[in-house]
Amino acid sequence: MCGGGGGSSNEEAREDADERHEENLALQREQMAEQKRQFQVTRDDNQKRYREQKRISEAAPPPPPAEDAGVATPAIDELMISGANRKKYRSAEYKKETRDRATSSLGIN
Repeated sequence: MCGGGGGSSNEEAREDADERHEENLALQREQMAEQKRQFQVTRDDNQKRYREQKRISEAAPPPPPAEDAGVATPAIDELMISGANRKKYRSAEYKKETRDRATSSLGIN
């Protein structure tokens, strides 16, 4: 006389579990698709960067400095060097002349 109504709740629980399982699988597929898309974007970006770096590394070297160049200067001609930073780009001869002028004006030779 007992046990007649118990089968339907087990069936509903199983259906609910199957439904949740399908939802979880769909969510997992969606996450895997997004992960694959992000991987592809990253891979494309890395390949682009690699090609650019390879192109730069295989480029011709810069021309040698001019024969009359005493000290390396910035490659940008428009670069304005002011104050103390200017001193490091001056030639040794200029520095010596400046030092000689300064010491001779003070009477130190």
